[in-house]
Amino acid sequence: MDEEMKLEFKKQHIETYKNAVRENILNNTNVLVDEDIMSLLKKPPLDSMDFIKSKFLDLAKKNKIVLNTEELSKILDNYRKYLLKCLPDIKKIRVDTLTEIIGKVDFSKDNDVIKIKRGDFNNINKDIKKSINTYLSDGLDKQILKNIKNIFKDDVEETAKNKIVTDITKYIKGAYHKQLIENLDMKILVKDTTLINTVKETTDRYLFTLSNSRLLNDDNDIA
Repeated sequence: MDEEMKLEFKKQHIETYKNAVRENILNNTNVLVDEDIMSLLKKPPLDSMDFIKSKFLDLAKKNKIVLNTEELSKILDNYRKYLLKCLPDIKKIRVDTLTEIIGKVDFSKDNDVIKIKRGDFNNINKDIKKSINTYLSDGLDKQILKNIKNIFKDDVEETAKNKIVTDITKYIKGAYHKQLIENLDMKILVKDTTLINTVKETTDRYLFTLSNSRLLNDDNDIA
C-alpha cells in the first residue's frame, strides 16, 4: 500500500477514536446531569418523599398552626425549578473540561492514547458542587424565604412565624443540604468510574484495530 494512503487510514482511525471518546464523555455526562443530578433537585414523585415539605408540616404541627399548603407547594415548586437552572452549566463544565484531555494527545506514537484518570475529575467535581451550593443558597433566599409569608394565615403570631422560618432555614442549610451532597457525591463517583472504564474499553478497541488491521499495520501491505 502507498505510504501516504496508509497514513491517511491511520489519521482516519485516530479521528474515529477521538470522536468515540467524545461520545463517551457526552453520553456519560448527559446521564449524570439529566437523570442522576436532576433526580436530586426536581420535585419528588410523591409528597411523602418531599422532605422539605414534610419538615414544614412537622414544624407547623409543633407550633400548633395550619399552613396554606397550596402556597407552600407553589413555593417549593418554584424553588426546585430554580435549582434545575444549574444543570446546563454543570453539563458544560464537565463536557468541556474532559474533552480538553482529548486535544492534549498528539498521537505521534502508535501507543499514544487518551487516558481519563480519577484526578481529572477533581476540579470538575469541585465546580459542580460549587454551582449546586450557590443555587441551593440563592434558591433558599429568593424562592423560599422571600415568599414564606404567603404560607401563614393572618392570625398566626409573629413568634410562631419566626420560629418556623428559623427552623426551616436551619434544616435546609444543615441536614437537607448534607444529605443532598452525600447523594450527589455517590452519583458522581459512579458515573466517573463508569466513564473511566468506558474510555478504557474504547481505547482497547482502538489499539486492537491499530495492531491487527491490514490497512493500519506497517508490517502488512495490500497488493
